[in-house]
Amino acid sequence: MPDYPHCPVVLACDTSQRACSVALALTNGDIIERLEETGRGHTEKLPLMIKDILASTGVGLQDVDRLGVTIGPGTFAGVRVGLAAMRAIRVSHHLPIYSITTTHALALGFEVGAHDEARPHIVAIDARRGELYSQIFDAQGAPISEAMVCMPEMLCEKIAAQDGVDRPVIIGSGAEILAAQIGADDIVCSDLPFWPQAGRIAEWVARQDALPENTLPPEPLYLRPPDAALPHETSFLTRQ
Repeated sequence: MPDYPHCPVVLACDTSQRACSVALALTNGDIIERLEETGRGHTEKLPLMIKDILASTGVGLQDVDRLGVTIGPGTFAGVRVGLAAMRAIRVSHHLPIYSITTTHALALGFEVGAHDEARPHIVAIDARRGELYSQIFDAQGAPISEAMVCMPEMLCEKIAAQDGVDRPVIIGSGAEILAAQIGADDIVCSDLPFWPQAGRIAEWVARQDALPENTLPPEPLYLRPPDAALPHETSFLTRQ
């Protein structure tokens, strides 16, 4: 592959929700991405998508400099699939893993979008059970709250207590649920995809400072008790 010293090669994935997404950020700044709305079957789909994107670009795991993955919140089994795959590659190829919350990953799309004015934004993901996974960001895309899970009415109270969150844009599968709860006329529900995009994650990872060598691998962020076991880490990755 051509050698451009400006950007690290990043392999990133997201399996935290219904979609399965894989991307490569190349040294020349190009982003190659695959995304499928699979619903289920992430365990079978992710290895094939990683193999496909590597083969189509002529990049091997030995060429990759960094890994990126969402850690949740999301579906319990889905979060584990992406983490298990990246941890397997980390072990076999001694690569650093950069982790990002699912809520922050969704907000990355807003950061790079074309908007008439800068507005704070709130990620709201339908977590079922009448709850929302959420995180609040300022107009520049910086998080001003931790990722959280709560009922819509409680989230409204948290938003009201947060300084500077006026006329927000709401992103995610729970946007209309939250907007209905807020009930204000100047709330905008974004038309950004409901699923994190691995291409955005790869771009974000490429911009980060180098991690210390002793950085531990990331753990899943559930926000409520898990009800799924860790899938076995697939061995195909260690043979690349």
